[in-house]
Amino acid sequence: MSETQSAGVSACTNCGQPLSGPFCANCGTRAADTSAVTNEGWSAVASQLVDQEASRGHLATVFAFLRAPVRTILARTLDPTYRAHWTFLSLCLGVQLTLSYVILPRMFSGIYPVAGLGDKSAVITNQLVQYAGIAILTPIQYYLCRAFGSIARTPSSYVKLCVLSVSYCAILSTLLVLIFWGIGVASVLLSHLIDPGVSGMVLTTLAQIAIIVFVTLSHKRFWGMSLPVAALVTLGIALLSWGVVYPALMQGVTTSGLGRMLDDLLP
Repeated sequence: MSETQSAGVSACTNCGQPLSGPFCANCGTRAADTSAVTNEGWSAVASQLVDQEASRGHLATVFAFLRAPVRTILARTLDPTYRAHWTFLSLCLGVQLTLSYVILPRMFSGIYPVAGLGDKSAVITNQLVQYAGIAILTPIQYYLCRAFGSIARTPSSYVKLCVLSVSYCAILSTLLVLIFWGIGVASVLLSHLIDPGVSGMVLTTLAQIAIIVFVTLSHKRFWGMSLPVAALVTLGIALLSWGVVYPALMQGVTTSGLGRMLDDLLP
């Protein structure tokens, strides 16, 4: 990348230091190329789905997310040679859904007398509604962030950021369910049963806080926002999601009878 290609970027997206070349002198992060910002629209998102390279270090990417999630998502998003984000998302979601809703419930269904633990249709419907909500809100988030951000980004680059964000959330959810079931097994073995509702609520709350912090910091650096603005945008989208979009979609699912259809299809 030449000097002219990175001239439109005044600060490093990772550490915020002024740029004097194609790489940050402070942390070594490659400068974002904004020369194609006006040439790429939403049609470029479709090309991401068909322009996929083979699996490229998915396990290494998982460990990188666990070590430094914000730095990792920015590095992968701004790296034009990394195009495996859709396959990485598929892997993360596949592991999460299979482990959370198939393997562990069947292995440990007798640990807790939790109503609906084996209700596959309910949990699958909940997941489908969540991801449908993400797809609906992504264009709204893009234009909102573009209005408040100081760095120009293309729709395709933001979709890439969102895809990797959902992947990170799936990784956290997988860890969450493993910890939850580990606590359950330990409590049974030690004959000290704990309230699954309380432990689940605490773990879920901690995970939600971690996700909000992660999204806020990643959007702050990606869009060049101030921390208060990034926090307000993140919380605003979260409120819109859980207060409007999610309830509306759940109502639509209930009215359409999708849950009953899944009950008939699932064994």
